[in-house]
Amino acid sequence: MHNKLLTLLESVRTSFWFIPSTMVLIATVLAKLFLAFDSYHQEPTELSQLLPFLTQIYQASIESIRSILTLIAGSMMTVTSIAFSITVVALSLASSQFGPRLIRHFMADKGTQSVLGVFVSIFIYCVLVLQATKEQQEQAFVPGLSAYFAVFLSFVGVGVLIYFIHHVAQAIQADNVVNDVYCRLLSNVDEWFPDNDSKSQAGDQNSSADVAINTIPIEQQYKHTKTVLAYDDGYIQALDTERLLNIAQHNHVTINVNCLAGDFVAPNATLFDIYYDQQDALQCLDEMRECFMLGSKRTPIQDPEFAIHQLVEIAVRALSPGINDPYTAITVVDKLSAFLCILAQRPFPSSQQVDDDGVLRVITKPFEFSALGEAAFNQIRQYGKDSIAVTVRLVDGLYRISCCCNNAEQIQFVARQAEMIEESTSQIFISTYDLHDITSRLAKVKAKLSQLTTDGE
Repeated sequence: MHNKLLTLLESVRTSFWFIPSTMVLIATVLAKLFLAFDSYHQEPTELSQLLPFLTQIYQASIESIRSILTLIAGSMMTVTSIAFSITVVALSLASSQFGPRLIRHFMADKGTQSVLGVFVSIFIYCVLVLQATKEQQEQAFVPGLSAYFAVFLSFVGVGVLIYFIHHVAQAIQADNVVNDVYCRLLSNVDEWFPDNDSKSQAGDQNSSADVAINTIPIEQQYKHTKTVLAYDDGYIQALDTERLLNIAQHNHVTINVNCLAGDFVAPNATLFDIYYDQQDALQCLDEMRECFMLGSKRTPIQDPEFAIHQLVEIAVRALSPGINDPYTAITVVDKLSAFLCILAQRPFPSSQQVDDDGVLRVITKPFEFSALGEAAFNQIRQYGKDSIAVTVRLVDGLYRISCCCNNAEQIQFVARQAEMIEESTSQIFISTYDLHDITSRLAKVKAKLSQLTTDGE
């Protein structure tokens, strides 16, 4: 249920309707409240005697109030259409320059959603107040305070329009786009790879359990094995491992999951293998399938490679002949290398989960540093092999990562990437100076890796 809620919240966060709809609802409530106050003030009350300045608000004629409300409502509708047009142009520009998968990044922008909500809600407020004046025109109803509040909202709308123009100009800048995507990637690191004592201790316990359990093959611990297939196709948006663990513990089975969040599953593809002793355990297969949330697209809920691929797509498009913007690609390389440096210091979650009795219940595909690193570097290295500046920055990034390496897998990743860069450089024609620049930096990386290997031994 937790992962389903996260998936729903992610779809709501990247929609243009939720925040504007909420603000329209608030505007409707405000209109009803102000109209109720105006209706109450039409009769002589003690409030009018205590606050005599309120009587001045209702000195305006009903015709002038209707004219003001009509003018504000019409202006807000015009500004709303302009804001929507600017948004569509920004989305088109983002799709062509940064890639269509970056559209969800712009759709998730709270600033744009709030601006559209402000304009629409002011329009709805004026329409509701104007409608109230027409309904009670025979009684000479004067919504004085409601009209003054509408004028105040018109000033707010002007300020929001100025902010929106500035915001859009900032949002479409390449450096800002890269930094925003990178910040969202970092915001999920603590969820994917926790770095606190309790989680680390739990990971150490699971790691020790791996060693004990792996001495006996899981197939030999149960009488039967069944492969469970997927009913439909789609990307795994989230995997509820906690619920899967509870189901496995309750039915005394062990589940071996064959896919990760972000993987594409075809119809009749293997979702997981279940090891069991009693046939009654198979009655919960449908409930186990519900732990796999499939969708038509990938989401960043449990998929670290999703945001990495977004940054890589920006760099690859920047390196295309039509755009030819190596500076954006260099910025992406810097961000990705910084992310891998942070990742090198984090403990990765265990692929084996045990129940309260220490019995292995769920086996998942592990996250691997090398896989995430290859997702970050491979395409940029391939598309940027003809760009000396990008190649140099890739080598510099590898050196920064080598300074943070803590295990053999990380060292092997850096060594393999350095070797492929050296091979690619040898196959293209570049000047002697540029070649020396790259080789000297590669030598620095190799020296650092050699030092780490020696210290490890």
